[in-house]
Amino acid sequence: MIAVVCPWNAPFLLMTWKVGPALACGNTVVVKPSEETPLSATLLGEVMNTVGVPPGVYNVVHGFGPGAAGEFLTRHDGVDAITFTGETRTGTAIMKAAAVGIRDVSFELGGKNAGIVFADADFDAAVDGIFRSAFMNTGQVCLGTERVYVERPLFDRFVQALKLRCEAVKFGRPSDPGANYGPLISQEHRRKVLSYYERAVAEGATVVTGGGVPPMPAELADGAWVQPTLWTGLPETASVVREEIFGPCCHVRPFDSEDEVVVLANANRYGLSTTLWTRDLARAHRVAAAIEVGITWVNSWFLRDLRTAFGGSKQSGIGREGGVHSLEFYTDLRNVCIKL
Repeated sequence: MIAVVCPWNAPFLLMTWKVGPALACGNTVVVKPSEETPLSATLLGEVMNTVGVPPGVYNVVHGFGPGAAGEFLTRHDGVDAITFTGETRTGTAIMKAAAVGIRDVSFELGGKNAGIVFADADFDAAVDGIFRSAFMNTGQVCLGTERVYVERPLFDRFVQALKLRCEAVKFGRPSDPGANYGPLISQEHRRKVLSYYERAVAEGATVVTGGGVPPMPAELADGAWVQPTLWTGLPETASVVREEIFGPCCHVRPFDSEDEVVVLANANRYGLSTTLWTRDLARAHRVAAAIEVGITWVNSWFLRDLRTAFGGSKQSGIGREGGVHSLEFYTDLRNVCIKL
């Protein structure tokens, strides 16, 4: 039996790409979706029942984490392995629980991902790519970019272009054809994000754009809205440069050499992903090999092939899933030796 503990930011995707290979390898699963987004896992269960999947193969339990359904599931001795996507702090607690019984774990955890733009990059493509990586889904993407390093000759122009993109978003409902930007998941999460906005100012950041709550019409005013926010001028020791925020914000810093930016990108406890922008393929290979992350995109971001390895380095995770790597996690490799 596999425990699948899912996050709220892409609840169907991040659940099914684990459930699919787990079932294909002959396991049963117990899915514990986030309490913020319970419906998609439930709907899939209804589909499973409708199409005749035997009872007990795909199971869903709802509830909270610590001291509730999540903790009970990960501590249950009937669970053989645990796959989890979410915060590093929660992953640490699950790993401690999994140690009892020596259960396998596969974790994709937090990130403070760097985007690197060299002066020879396709400027428009890089602006578009960094904007997507930092601000898509209102910044609530584990692979998103919260640290941007731009080679100095391009820095001022790049910051200005990114500022214009941030200020051009249109807030509104998903059903509004004129809107392209939504709220955060909850008021609780908004308070967290806004606390970092305040902290950035207190630490001496230059707020290029954003930094607060957008004005909204009365019928939408109670939503968890925040502005896309750009900062410059902070040292690498600042909390908004070191800690995962999980909101629509990033700090942009200039750099002068390839060696310097590799050191900057690696100077973080996380190692989930990075995105590089350059026309120099040899440089792309050198930098990608030097950066301590699980996945590096070159002149792209979030270009995913589910057959390839996915996972984080350092405190961004343990193990890899996708393709053959999923088969390895959801099965036990055994050796049967027969003397003839």
